[in-house]
Amino acid sequence: MATMEGGCLCGQIRYRVGGDCGVTHCHCIHCRKLGGAAFVTWVEAAKADFEWLQGRPAEFTPRPGVTRSFCAQCGSPLTYQRHESPDSIDITAGTLDDPTGLRPDDHVWFDRKVDWLEFADGLPRYGLSRKEG
Repeated sequence: MATMEGGCLCGQIRYRVGGDCGVTHCHCIHCRKLGGAAFVTWVEAAKADFEWLQGRPAEFTPRPGVTRSFCAQCGSPLTYQRHESPDSIDITAGTLDDPTGLRPDDHVWFDRKVDWLEFADGLPRYGLSRKEG
């Protein structure tokens, strides 16, 4: 993946990400509530390939072992980090300036998807996380 930049809606927070990234659609209840949407698409990157360029987001720990970041001014959800994976970071794809060219790899927590959505994308579907199947 080429280096990409993004940020929050109001422009206070800016970031850059590059390197080898994965892209996944998450259907868990936490992501649905976070995004106010049927699912959230995440760009998964090595933390070493991610940097904040401007501002610093607020952080929220919704459950033990997980930290989410967001803009305290406009509320844009920005990142997700699992404490058990300190070398990786997930970035909300919707906050990229130009997500053109990104291709999702799969769906996770597919057993939790809303029943009014149908997918014909042919991507792998994991009932829970990739690790849990």
